Amino acid sequence: MLVVRRWWPVPALLLGSLVVQKAFFDRRYDVSGHAAEHLSSANAAFAGFAIVAILLFVTPPARRQPVVLVTSSAWLASTVLVLVGNVRVVDALIRAGAGHTATSELVPDANIDSAHDLANLAPWIGVLTALTLTGVFWRYRHVSGRVATGAAVVSVVVPPWIIPGAGVLILTVVRCIAYQRDTAFAEAAKTL
Repeated sequence: MLVVRRWWPVPALLLGSLVVQKAFFDRRYDVSGHAAEHLSSANAAFAGFAIVAILLFVTPPARRQPVVLVTSSAWLASTVLVLVGNVRVVDALIRAGAGHTATSELVPDANIDSAHDLANLAPWIGVLTALTLTGVFWRYRHVSGRVATGAAVVSVVVPPWIIPGAGVLILTVVRCIAYQRDTAFAEAAKTL
């Protein structure tokens, strides 16, 4: 029961993010081909919200550190830019009558090309903000140098159009492990 009481926000945040994504976003569009690829990439903001909320939940001191809050918000904002950029592309494809066209069959169109600008730039902003967030977490000693290095490498190596700033996932998993360890020690100390 203690585990449920300690960890209930994590599945609640993940499930809430998934429900909002499916109910209010994915059902809005009936697309396939290139548009479906962009729609899939647009989901970063929903997962990003859950990841940032979990990261701050399992790192209580970080909630009182303005630099951590600003960099977390910046990474989250970059995932929202990914969403906006990809939705612009999906809308442009639908307006051009190419909502079900495969990528290889797309005809060059100035409106579709200009809609791709933000969709192409935003994932790289996500990588930069993830690297900044990683540096801040290391600077405030929420993670070790090894973890920060690993998170930075993952942020750079994983293609940003798949997961922009994937290293934030590493930070979150490591902080979850540390949170479990710290709360288990605190509970053990209470029984002594």
